[in-house]
Amino acid sequence: MTEKQIPASAGANDGIAAMLAQGWAGWAVVTLVVLVSVYSFSPRPEPDFPPSGLKSDRVLLNDAALDAGRVIAVGEQGVILLADDPRGPWRQASVRTPRGSTLTRVMFLDGGVAIAVGHDSWILRSTDQGSNWQEVHFDPERSEPLLGLAGPYDGRLYAFGAFGQFFVSQDNGLNWQRETLVEEGAAPKPVVTSTDPADIFAGAADIGGGLGESHLNDMTRAGDGALILVGERGLVARSTNGGASWRVVPQFYSGSFYGVMTLGSGRLLVHGMRGHVFYSDDHGRSWKPAKVPLANSLFGGTVLRNGDIILVGASNTMLLSRDNGASFVSVAKKGPHGLASVLAFESGELLKIGEGGLSLVRLGQGH
Repeated sequence: MTEKQIPASAGANDGIAAMLAQGWAGWAVVTLVVLVSVYSFSPRPEPDFPPSGLKSDRVLLNDAALDAGRVIAVGEQGVILLADDPRGPWRQASVRTPRGSTLTRVMFLDGGVAIAVGHDSWILRSTDQGSNWQEVHFDPERSEPLLGLAGPYDGRLYAFGAFGQFFVSQDNGLNWQRETLVEEGAAPKPVVTSTDPADIFAGAADIGGGLGESHLNDMTRAGDGALILVGERGLVARSTNGGASWRVVPQFYSGSFYGVMTLGSGRLLVHGMRGHVFYSDDHGRSWKPAKVPLANSLFGGTVLRNGDIILVGASNTMLLSRDNGASFVSVAKKGPHGLASVLAFESGELLKIGEGGLSLVRLGQGH
């Protein structure tokens, strides 16, 4: 068998063709990489979250509010979620000027108006039940968080927080004025400091600077019309003139109070660090300790339609009182996520709000 000879010219042409093919392939790869890089780094609008695609159990939330079936929840990085059923679907509200500052509290007023407050003295307002929000105050230079909302009482709405921040609105949250807290007999006095290792102020040996320097966490109105303000280091203060001046109640606990509630009977209830709960039957002038089975900090609570009280806090703590706050029992198993607040519905279900986002439970079932 004779070997077939390939003409030299044909071999050269095939080699050139192969080289060209390889060259074009290389250029194609380079071009593709360039195009992908340009697309990746080019500015373009963020995609909207589909109504059913937002994971409401994977975001840290601090508070929620209910109005005519609409639920709104607020939390980390300025997120605001809303739904028309506590089971969802949850969707994100529209914020005209997003800031990324954590929101700490939210509440509904009349007429579909809602107010939310948070870090950097951020205050937001909605007039359509929480669907759209406008910024009405922001102060990043101070970088101090607002921690609470209360009212309106006699036409005045209050926002307050760290280092004595205290704002008042008399036009349904549209405009806010910063006010200085005036303490009756305001000479600086020694503070009885906590020895509790869970208290960030434990062991501090300083002189108290009064209300104007205290962290303020919550407020309510007592049955006699007095405003009750609570905060760090066992602070409880009363005002009988709409907040123009305050009288601090003699300290009966050295740890922080995170919440205060007015019960249907007129009794007041405060709760805070290490499961400490106290109640008052004289509009906040004196306090007695409640019986509590756990030493977990309590951050939020609500009163059910039948008058029972639910308090929630660290490690999935849920406490129930059926005797007007005199004693509590645990109604939930210990869990990895802390709870910041809770909402109650006419169905008997409870919406837990906290580190694990949102979850709907019913008393008597595993939760």
